[in-house]
Amino acid sequence: MYPTDDVELVRKAQQGDRDCLNRLAETARVRLQQYVFRMTLDEDLTQDIVQETILEMLTIFEKLHAGEKFWGWLQGIAFNKVRRHYGKQWRRKALRLQEAGRKSGNQGNDTLAEVVTDELKQIVLTSIGQLTPQHRAVLTLRCYDDLSYAEIADLVGGSEIGARATFYRAKKSLVRLLSNHGLGKGSLLLALIAFGKLTATSKAGAAQVAITGATLQVGPIGALLGAMTPKTGLVLATAAAVAVGSATVLPPAWHRALPGGAVPAAQLPKSPWRSVSTQQQECWYHFPEAGRSPVMIRLLEPDPGRTGATCRILQNQYANYHYDDRADAVRIRNCRAWKPDLSVMGLPTDDAEISRFIAAVQGRAADVELTRNRTSGLLVICRQEGDRPGQIWRIDRHLNVLDEEYFHFSWPETMRIIDERDAMHERGWTYFRISGTVGDRTVSGTGRLPFVYASAQEHFPWLRIETGDGRTFVDTPRGAEIRDRAGRVVERFEGGSFFKGLPRPWMGLHCIDTVRRDAAESRLRFETVARNDGSAVNVTVYTDDRTLVYTVDMETDVIEAIELFAGAPADSNRIGRLDFTYLQDLPEASHSQAAFDAPAQPRSTTAAAQGTGLLWLTDLMPER
Repeated sequence: MYPTDDVELVRKAQQGDRDCLNRLAETARVRLQQYVFRMTLDEDLTQDIVQETILEMLTIFEKLHAGEKFWGWLQGIAFNKVRRHYGKQWRRKALRLQEAGRKSGNQGNDTLAEVVTDELKQIVLTSIGQLTPQHRAVLTLRCYDDLSYAEIADLVGGSEIGARATFYRAKKSLVRLLSNHGLGKGSLLLALIAFGKLTATSKAGAAQVAITGATLQVGPIGALLGAMTPKTGLVLATAAAVAVGSATVLPPAWHRALPGGAVPAAQLPKSPWRSVSTQQQECWYHFPEAGRSPVMIRLLEPDPGRTGATCRILQNQYANYHYDDRADAVRIRNCRAWKPDLSVMGLPTDDAEISRFIAAVQGRAADVELTRNRTSGLLVICRQEGDRPGQIWRIDRHLNVLDEEYFHFSWPETMRIIDERDAMHERGWTYFRISGTVGDRTVSGTGRLPFVYASAQEHFPWLRIETGDGRTFVDTPRGAEIRDRAGRVVERFEGGSFFKGLPRPWMGLHCIDTVRRDAAESRLRFETVARNDGSAVNVTVYTDDRTLVYTVDMETDVIEAIELFAGAPADSNRIGRLDFTYLQDLPEASHSQAAFDAPAQPRSTTAAAQGTGLLWLTDLMPER
């Protein structure tokens, strides 16, 4: 709502009061000069457009029926003249740059010296001058005229989400230009405030320039669309059929139990991934590296008590968050989310053959559409609506999804945060020990386990296991190998080969899913049953003649033990057991610390074997 005196001025001018009309024209000239110059950065062009706008205003003034809409109406006239002037240059960099600094130098605005240095002034003016006219215009409308995205859309033509996307692109372009002059990303807000003050037509106007962080937000979908180029589209497709025999892809049905009684016990900790087959869900999957993992997940669903969707689950590079509507708080948890019915978490980047195998084992079709894209930075958005087949929005290009609003939560800043993590999960990584026997052989080892993606580089995962026959198994991201008693390398494998079947929380899935997906890669049948006390789940994996039973702590998201059987699981068939201990507190510098020194990272070579998946664990068993 514009000031009442302005509305009254418009009313009297329309009634024929010449003095009021002259006052209105002069006021418009001053305001339009600031408005237009911020879009053009050309003083002569600004004067021409302002004069043409006021002339048109006087010509069609009687057509304005609502005085309170005068300034928006007038700005629309000026905006269209700016856009018509640039024509085909509207979305391209201007062919020449004006020395915008001389404009600010003529304002007599002494307060600028207190705000920015001459060097920063020049950087800001040069950088904004290199933006396309369209980007300068949208920045002006949003930051200095305080227009909503809906109002910008009405002015420039198009949708609100399109206005958000254009504003996002303008921000990113300006950040890039500022960085070319040595200013970091954090300088964006400062640069916009400085530009607003530099281009103000008076000291009072400069003093009123204030831009908040909220002004710069565009929302996740706006950022998503804004990061796309004209050559890449947002593909909306109905769920494709991923056949299991003659079956087709079905919508999610988390409420259905697995066959064979594999259902969660009543005491099992509640998964934040709720059973919501009758509501619309939208699940975001982000893959920061090429291939199928690691993955970060963002689950949104409608909330009857709130406007729009609520972020129910966020598993990003830092932690695992879930929104607890009963407590109206966000809980930070140790564990990743799992499906309440203990079905395997499918990913849109899964191999089709593995997806079919998992579906056959579980007795149901896959519930997520697949994409062949494996590029690093891939973001896939899947939407499920009730019992209808799902839909997928797919982005096929390199993106820094973790930047800006992409993979941040959408909870209010005032939301109560409840941190339920133990010491090792809060730290983000820990050491662990392995001890046990297989047949008549002792097995011992140590390793390091990052819990989140942000810790995986500095505290990379490694594993060292020694067996009673003198062999040593070593695994690091760069390579894995088996050494004999003398320390000679007898076999080389790809990095991560001996982590198959072990917890890999930094990869983004709960441990029960890691184990079962590893089993599926080796085409090994599996079963999942909750333990009676509700604290853990047993995942049983069957090979041709041996069986592995994994006991997984659901809250800490790690493996407690692995039991090995010759044949079906039974006390009489048990031939080994490995126990895992995870350190809540790091060891002090002493002789015991040496056991946790990271091994030298062997490098995989062209001769390195691909590995045998979790079947490498059977190599610890004695020959039958």
